[in-house]
Amino acid sequence: MTQSFIALLPVFIVILVGYGLRRSGLIAEEHWTAVDHVCYYVLFPAIIFKEIAAADFSNVPVWSMALAMILGITTMFALLLALRRPLIATMDLNGPQFSSLFQGATRWHTFIALAIIPIYFGQPALALGGLSAAAMTPLLNIVNVWVISVHGSGIKLNARAMALSILKNPFVLSSVGGVVWQLLHLPMPVMGVQVLDMIGKGALGLALLAVGAGLRIDEALSTKGPVLLATFLKLLAMPVFMAVWLWVLGVSGEAAAVAILCGAVPTGSGAYVLAKHMGGDAPMIASILTLQVICAAVTIPFVLSLLG
Repeated sequence: MTQSFIALLPVFIVILVGYGLRRSGLIAEEHWTAVDHVCYYVLFPAIIFKEIAAADFSNVPVWSMALAMILGITTMFALLLALRRPLIATMDLNGPQFSSLFQGATRWHTFIALAIIPIYFGQPALALGGLSAAAMTPLLNIVNVWVISVHGSGIKLNARAMALSILKNPFVLSSVGGVVWQLLHLPMPVMGVQVLDMIGKGALGLALLAVGAGLRIDEALSTKGPVLLATFLKLLAMPVFMAVWLWVLGVSGEAAAVAILCGAVPTGSGAYVLAKHMGGDAPMIASILTLQVICAAVTIPFVLSLLG
């Protein structure tokens, strides 16, 4: 575990630098929002598309890996929905709070995952991270939008509006676009690779700074039961669910390790935007994300050390 922790320490140091920059006031709040938007809509989609489109998946059990990840998050969905009434009664939750607990236990932070993968597994493994995005992102968005639409206090989306929100997601567009490029066996122009590389090179560090800027440590320190439960489910239970389904489907090696890592990262920062927009408990999501990022400095090296 010590080796894993040291290997990933730069990731969490950059996150802390981002937190320190926001606290210092050197960069205004609205500028951090702009940074996050550039990473979300331009930089990371460029990385994901390029890595999937240009990768060699001939020795990777692509469909089994994707199915295992889908079954892993579906297991968490089923667990939370089956226990909804007991959780609401035991923890005295209202609908918006349950929707935020649900988001906190299921979504994944693409920025953190894609920053860790090349450090720990090497640059070529980024294609597996892109494949993970293609497998998980559409389903996570559909189910979480549905849950918050039903239990939140704000906008109630119909099927058409929900489908449009999924289709406009940049991670869905870039990952599915990369998969289609692969399936059509289209060549990747050298200049195209160079352009996408130049766009994506600034993504990892910038995104981690934005993650740090979004932390609300004061709020996370006053944690309550749902925040702790979401942290446990996301950082420890989710990678276990992933590992079980990967084992059942016979996926091993680097593909399995990357899939488990993607299950072990904190919830995505998009959960806060969704909660704020659709009537979830946005402050709870902010606390969940902050606590998960803090705890992930220990839990992710622990999970990776178990993988060897």
